[in-house]
Amino acid sequence: MNRMIGGPLAALLALTACASTMREQIYRADAAPVQVAQWTKTAPATLPVRSEDGLALTGYYWPGDPSDRDVILFFHGRGSHQGIGARYAEHLAGKGDHVVVVSYRGFGGNPGTPTQAGLVADGRAFVAAARDLVGPDARLFLVGHSLGGAVALHVATTAKVAGVVTLSTFDKLEESAPGGVGLLLPDKWNNLDAVSKIGAPLVMIQGTADDRIDLTQADALFAAARAPAAMLTVPGAGHNPDMTQLGPMVSAAIGAID
Repeated sequence: MNRMIGGPLAALLALTACASTMREQIYRADAAPVQVAQWTKTAPATLPVRSEDGLALTGYYWPGDPSDRDVILFFHGRGSHQGIGARYAEHLAGKGDHVVVVSYRGFGGNPGTPTQAGLVADGRAFVAAARDLVGPDARLFLVGHSLGGAVALHVATTAKVAGVVTLSTFDKLEESAPGGVGLLLPDKWNNLDAVSKIGAPLVMIQGTADDRIDLTQADALFAAARAPAAMLTVPGAGHNPDMTQLGPMVSAAIGAID
């Protein structure tokens, strides 16, 4: 009896360990606490957010004009944290809109372990927090870089948002993984499916010199959209955004949606 149970149990434990290792590679979460002053020129306020399952998460917030109802939520990417997210999002602040930097479990000193379901739940918690900050009539624009774009897209499938802007975001993680490994991934991140379920306008921004996400993936995301969508290609731009260049493009995209 013990041998019969032991075989399946050993296999289950092996699969669990494999999933854990794969998630470490998918997210490469920088778990060290963040000192935001090291990353930004204009210090944002700290934004404490409670996840749906009770985790105490830390993001950041630049308040906009009191009469402005627009909120930009910036979702950082893989191997990053809310300090780097703030460095990017700072280029969107100071123009009237409220700006929130989203972070996730396991990143930047936040408790918990990253999973697809967990990151999407954390994104929803920040959406709720942003609406609480500005009011029920807030217009929410989600902006995500790389993996952060995936989180933003999946959040937007159920949240009421005014628009979504992605920067260098892949189409399907499963198909991006080498050598058939995608079939074993515990988190699939099917962004094509997510895009097809979003009713808000979408803008995909993709650099031509991105060595991680190529233009065919951006084209696939654009083709999957059912809502009004636009794709902007940036000649010579790599994977990590130069927000001195892309910040005005993101602001213009949000203004066009507005």
